[in-house]
Amino acid sequence: MFLALAEIRRSLGRFALLGGAIGLLVLLLLFFQAVAGALTGGLTGAFEAASADVWVYDDAARLNPQASVLSDDVADAVAGIDGVDRAGPVTFTVFDVADEPTAVVAVEPDSPALPATLSSGSPIVANGDAVLAASGFVAAPPTQGLQLSGVPVDVVGEADGATFNVLPTLFTTRDVVAEATAARAGAPVPLPTSAIAVSAVDGVDPAALAADITDRIDGVEAVDAATAIASLPGAGTITRSFSILYILLYLVVAIVTAVFFQILTVQKRDALVLLRAVGARRRDVIVPVLVQVVAVVGVAVVVGAGVATGLLTGLQDVFGATLDPTTVATSSLAILVLGLLAGLLSVRRILRIEPVEAVRGGGLA
Repeated sequence: MFLALAEIRRSLGRFALLGGAIGLLVLLLLFFQAVAGALTGGLTGAFEAASADVWVYDDAARLNPQASVLSDDVADAVAGIDGVDRAGPVTFTVFDVADEPTAVVAVEPDSPALPATLSSGSPIVANGDAVLAASGFVAAPPTQGLQLSGVPVDVVGEADGATFNVLPTLFTTRDVVAEATAARAGAPVPLPTSAIAVSAVDGVDPAALAADITDRIDGVEAVDAATAIASLPGAGTITRSFSILYILLYLVVAIVTAVFFQILTVQKRDALVLLRAVGARRRDVIVPVLVQVVAVVGVAVVVGAGVATGLLTGLQDVFGATLDPTTVATSSLAILVLGLLAGLLSVRRILRIEPVEAVRGGGLA
């Protein structure tokens, strides 16, 4: 270990360059993960925050709530199925509020589609009450004096991370949204139902309940909440696209580490031969390499994660993204493991060194 640290001190610039490269890659990886998480959460937050266990759509909508239109009697039919605790119609639409597009989720006061927990305020209990979820990508409308096409809405609570389609999202009662829709159209317009949010009786499997609803009611497709979230338009595309970037960054970390220590091993081969010739065991020349990998990659990960956290904290109003500690820990551990695996290539080369090479032609002579 002392030999490894002494070599780092003597060649500090070289090791600092490797650490800087890995730290930059860690910064990029964590930054991309935070932005991807913010984008995905902005698309699916309203569904993730809801207490609904099952979502019911028009079977022609392909699990797209904005393409789904259900008849008014579907909610009553769903509510009558065994295993259903509550079932409420939900309408997803968009209004311009204070010159900003705002997603509006029209629900009944006790709907399972409402956010299960609030960051402040109280839940919807009366017609005209609303819960607002701010978005990190689009400015939120004011909470005071809010109107939908001239219809007043009283924001009584706020919810974190409950946005839909990366827009600030307003949960309010169906009567208000119906009135606002008619005012915007200039004529009475029936409010369509986009989906039915269902909460299951305790102990009932949501997937089994969804299958039962689909079988028993014509023209609908019901899925459990996890499937509904994964099927929302855009969420899967974002996850797949960023996953490719993650894989590339992990590969670059492994390649950079492997190449660096391979070159370092070649450059100090004569010294390693001499150490073996004077009695050093294989372990004595292998452990320093692994210590160097852990030290350099470990410091780079800590620095990269620290810079990424500070950068995202300072730019939270711009990107609306934050780092999840679990994501940081998992990614950091993965990079450290990749660094060690890359270092094993140098270990393999060192293991082939024999003490007798010191006296052979082409050895130290």
